[in-house]
Amino acid sequence: MIIARCLLEQLFKCAFASLYFYDCIFNPEMINILFDNDKTIPRQFNIKAAILFDISNEIYENVFKFVSNHLSISESLTFDFRDVDFTEKYANILFNMLINEGNKIPKIKFSSYTLAWVYDFITEYIATSKDCSKIIPLISFHFDNYPPFKLSERAEKVEIKQVDGKKHTNYQIANIYNPKVKYAFRNKETRHRRRFFNKVEIKRTRD
Repeated sequence: MIIARCLLEQLFKCAFASLYFYDCIFNPEMINILFDNDKTIPRQFNIKAAILFDISNEIYENVFKFVSNHLSISESLTFDFRDVDFTEKYANILFNMLINEGNKIPKIKFSSYTLAWVYDFITEYIATSKDCSKIIPLISFHFDNYPPFKLSERAEKVEIKQVDGKKHTNYQIANIYNPKVKYAFRNKETRHRRRFFNKVEIKRTRD
C-alpha cells in the first residue's frame, strides 16, 4: 500500500502529453483509500490528451468517476464506447458529463454504434436550457449503422453540400432564452451499402 501510494504521488507530480487506457483505469475508490482523503496532495494526473479505449460495462461507472476526479485535462478527452451496452443509467451518466464538465474538459470525442441519441439530447438541451455555461465547449462523436442523418427543426443558417461522396451539413442552433448563445454543428455523413456513418462536431460560437 505504501509503495503504491508513493508511485501514484510521483505520477501526480508529472505532466503528460497523452495517456492511453485500454479497458482499465486506476480504481477511484482505491486512490481515496491510499491517500485517506488527504487534501494536501493533488490526486490528479496532469494530461494534455487522455484516450480511453475498449471501455466495457464492467468499468463504465468508475471510468467517469476517474475522469471527473483524477484527470486534469488541458486539451482533449477521447472515449471508445463500442463495447458498451448502453442502459438508461449509463446514458444519463454520459449526458451529465457533457452538460456539466465544461470547466474541466475543453474537448471531448467519442465513438459508438449506438450513440445517435446523443445528438438529439444535446441539440434539445442547447436550445432549451436556461444555463449552457457548463456544456463542454467542443463535442465530437462518431456513430454508425444508423438511419440517415435527420436535420433538427431548430437549425439555422443551413448549408448542405456533397464532397467526394460525403454529405456535409453545417448549421447553427440558438438558445431560446438567450439567442446570443449559439452552437455551430457540422455533420459529415457517408454511406456504404445500407450502412450510414456519421461524424458530428458541436462547438459553441463566440458571443
